[in-house]
Amino acid sequence: MILLEEVNATMKQLTRYWDKVRQANDPKASPAVDATHELLFVGRAARMHVLFGGQLDTTPLGAMVREQVSTVVLGRGTTRAWGRLAPRIHPAPKSSTHPGRVHVVQGATAHPAQVLLMTDTEAADWASGVQTGTP
Repeated sequence: MILLEEVNATMKQLTRYWDKVRQANDPKASPAVDATHELLFVGRAARMHVLFGGQLDTTPLGAMVREQVSTVVLGRGTTRAWGRLAPRIHPAPKSSTHPGRVHVVQGATAHPAQVLLMTDTEAADWASGVQTGTP
């Protein structure tokens, strides 16, 4: 499982970095960005699955990458976000102001769902395997 957090900023930073360090004989495109494309298109064959995190998908990875996404989770998504990330869902479901309420989109179906809400401390404890609370 691979998590790509804030994909927009990451791809821009990788591209800018490559523009600075690239030598005359190097490929024009960033090898890191190319590798990310390859991962998204053929990673499943190697049992590599990608989770994207971001606030608005305007990534330079483009529309073809969005076609590779099987599940979209939208929390308080705008009409624009629904049109871009889940265009088969029309009309877009009404967003909830209840903390942690999202819609999970697969194909042409949007399912309302509740996600876990944790403090930073609770999340760090959970990630490290620390038991908290009552049994």
